[in-house]
Amino acid sequence: MQLKNLNMKKIILFGGSFDPVHFGHLILAQYAQEFLNAEKVIFIPCYKPPHKIGYKLSSWQHRLNMLLLATKDNDKFEVSKFEIDRKDISYTYITVDYFKNKYKDYELYFLIGYDSLITLTTWQRWEDILKNVYFVVGKRIVKKDKKLPKQIYKKVIFFDTPIIEISSTEIRQRVKKSLPIKYFVPESVEKYIIENKLYR
Repeated sequence: MQLKNLNMKKIILFGGSFDPVHFGHLILAQYAQEFLNAEKVIFIPCYKPPHKIGYKLSSWQHRLNMLLLATKDNDKFEVSKFEIDRKDISYTYITVDYFKNKYKDYELYFLIGYDSLITLTTWQRWEDILKNVYFVVGKRIVKKDKKLPKQIYKKVIFFDTPIIEISSTEIRQRVKKSLPIKYFVPESVEKYIIENKLYR
């Protein structure tokens, strides 16, 4: 879909495990913010992701601290503890409802990757989410998945972004193998991981 309401104030919500946050996350957020000319991007670290029940995340304190370090020098980036403070499964529809009520005069966008978009119909109350936000998806080549309902694509905006093939899983594995992560994460995050002996 094309951008509408160009004069409307916009906020981007960016949820995830961020275990750890890396340059791929930050570059995607930066491009999305510039593309929409959004007031800010709100990073929302989850407490317990619904699609990873049984998967052991690093403590929320560590993940939050790394996000704060990674975003502190960008006045367009903000970190929210909303899902952490709930201390429950982090369902997106609850998060979206909260921010929709908090920012009544803003247009809300939810930043996700294409791999998450194609699983959208498996999300709890995905149709309710669709009513409250637009999805903004960074992808160089857009090939619409025919299995997704057409109503989803009416609320999806694709934007051009560099392909950054970095994953948190890869970073954790590199740390475990005592391999460097210097160009994968901000220097402050790398230092934090080393000092706190994470992922070993």
